Amino acid sequence: MDLITVTRKERQAFDVRVRRHSVTSDMSPGDGGQDAGFAPVELLAGSLGACIAMMVQCYCDAHGYTDGDVGVNLTLELADHPKRIGAIVVDVELPQGVPQDRRDAVRRVAEQCVIHQTLMQPPRLDVDIL
Repeated sequence: MDLITVTRKERQAFDVRVRRHSVTSDMSPGDGGQDAGFAPVELLAGSLGACIAMMVQCYCDAHGYTDGDVGVNLTLELADHPKRIGAIVVDVELPQGVPQDRRDAVRRVAEQCVIHQTLMQPPRLDVDIL
């Protein structure tokens, strides 16, 4: 995997870079930021949504369900003690024509995305202070 780097832009805003791509992460004004980009928790949820959307779109395309595109909407619920994402509600919109009896298969495909699997089985995190 390529190295991901995070560098400060200004105040609470940071650039997140990988290869030739960049996204800004910032906090809302109520949390001391300027809302110049996604909050970190939104990046995490957005990664989950993108992963599910890509997997489900591939499934739909492979099975000929091409009357429309896959869409994913996510809602975060924050929790305290410790402060964290307590729940993520994921709503997947399917193209027209996906039969009702294929919905469980689509759910299994969505649940196999790397981000979903990572959240279900958290990785070891090593934080080194340099």
